[in-house]
Amino acid sequence: MSAARRVVRPMLLRAALPACLAAGLLLHAGAPRAAAQGVLKDAYLRRFVGSPAPSFSLKDLEGREVKLSDHKGKVVLLNYWYSACFPCRQETPDLIHLYNAHKDRGLVILGINLDAILMPADDGRLLQRFVQDFEMPYPTLIADLKMYNDYGKPSIRTPSVPTWKFPVRKPPFPTRHSAPPPRPGRSAGGR
Repeated sequence: MSAARRVVRPMLLRAALPACLAAGLLLHAGAPRAAAQGVLKDAYLRRFVGSPAPSFSLKDLEGREVKLSDHKGKVVLLNYWYSACFPCRQETPDLIHLYNAHKDRGLVILGINLDAILMPADDGRLLQRFVQDFEMPYPTLIADLKMYNDYGKPSIRTPSVPTWKFPVRKPPFPTRHSAPPPRPGRSAGGR
């Protein structure tokens, strides 16, 4: 072994050992968080699956009141999102496609925007830009604290934002989603 290798090898070990230890600690520290999320998810599912949806009345972007009860008997998809959420931006074209494909069969999508709760300092600037970018054909409603708490703090306590819920009628497809089904010609992971 050359002299240069004898000097470099201990230096690499001294640098690599702390990095490996730090990575191991980070991985280990993530385990309790994942377990806690599993417990929260289970509690969430026990609270909401098979139970009547809490009623709500929210304002849309034009200030009109929209009630969940207005859509009784229809398949209602509640899509919780906020404007700075990258996965929310990714799923919106698929939600638009889903809505356009199934609205005649009774599908109602209500986009529940959480900006006023999660990013109140923005004053709606990102929301307006989001709406301009996507031109969603379904209503966007502004969440209030009551609805946010009644539905289990959708962006914090549930698996993730964006989150879907079907509170009114059993849909003809699975009821828990963290991402929409892919549009024809797109793979589930190919966004």
